Amino acid sequence: MTRRVLLASLNAGGGHHALRDSFAAALARLDPEHPRLTPVVWGSADRFIDRFYTACVRFLPRFQGKIVEISGQPWAIKTALALSPQLYTEAAALLRQQSFDLLVTTHPMQSMTFARVRRELGLPAPLVLAVPDYGVPPTGYHPPLPLLRSDALIVMEETTLEHYRALGVPDERLHLSGFLTREPFVRVGARLRVEGRDIARAALKVEVAAAHPAFASFDLARPTLVFLGGSAWTVKTEPVLDAVLADPALRAAANVVVVAGRDRVFEARLRSRAREGLHVFGFVAPEVLAALMGLADVPVLGSLAPATLQELLEVGTGPLLLFHFIPGSERAHVGYIEAQRLGLYAPRADEMLERIREVLGLQPASEPLALARDGFRERARLLRSRSVERALQLPRFLERMLESPEASRGGARAVG
Repeated sequence: MTRRVLLASLNAGGGHHALRDSFAAALARLDPEHPRLTPVVWGSADRFIDRFYTACVRFLPRFQGKIVEISGQPWAIKTALALSPQLYTEAAALLRQQSFDLLVTTHPMQSMTFARVRRELGLPAPLVLAVPDYGVPPTGYHPPLPLLRSDALIVMEETTLEHYRALGVPDERLHLSGFLTREPFVRVGARLRVEGRDIARAALKVEVAAAHPAFASFDLARPTLVFLGGSAWTVKTEPVLDAVLADPALRAAANVVVVAGRDRVFEARLRSRAREGLHVFGFVAPEVLAALMGLADVPVLGSLAPATLQELLEVGTGPLLLFHFIPGSERAHVGYIEAQRLGLYAPRADEMLERIREVLGLQPASEPLALARDGFRERARLLRSRSVERALQLPRFLERMLESPEASRGGARAVG
């Protein structure tokens, strides 16, 4: 018998959608000839949370961190739900109109809304909430109000797993999963390993130039810096970018590629400064982004969502130079990349400029930079293989949730 699994997400940065799509890919690989779980991918039309999140991160980053800290307080939860009535309206309509055997979401607000609607409608479907970020998550993922909790939690990193174990969440209600990157990143990573970097990079340049003709001037003989920040936060690297463009030695030594994402103001500002070796992109297709990562030697990052991290590891682009992270949700990612020797965090422009000079060979490498640089690709491949292995274990965990007698009662009290 085929069971219908709702895979839901909402707009609050791209990471929630990316994780949902990774889950869909994992389910699609499960015996496609005889599917036991049928994924139904669904996205909320709510925009309030995304607008609030974007405003905080862009203009009030310290406030964003404070919001994360208080997000699990009962009054904060009730206020947030009251300010997002569309979440309830659309969830109620969806669960009345369609039947699902299992509900999976990647955002705590959506999970709490599903828990409320499920209880009101008397639905038996288990509810599973996935935590996209690493480290100790905001309290909202396991709220103090039991009726708003999910039945189980999917986590992406060991520290998060241990956190929930310490809170008393039973092991059978926890799953350590992994992330399947989008196919363009898998293909580019494989090409670089199989064809060799020189041959693959020459072909990648041609492919990018076919979509963006100005890129034909890209110099394959130079090392390349790529400035990234997800869909909106590359602008946070602007102090570093200004310093690089003002440094004659760096300008002569390296290509500078900037992917501005959906920030059109930032993109236009950079295009007005056009000069040799500077290549500016807006929001690009996954195929182009994967190719740009494959052409790059070093990423300079204005944020570090897990999806971006895994894509960079898949392609083998690094070490990672992190200049800025989103307060609250990404703080633990700093420790993660340093502990795994994947990169460095340098929050001052002058410090980041030193790290860039080191990685480009313009000055001797410091010990921290050398530790992250040497053997980077081997560590990246190992981490990716482990992540893929865990990601492909997700279907079995969801099947166990469907088989669980406690889950069939739809009781959020089963967790914690």
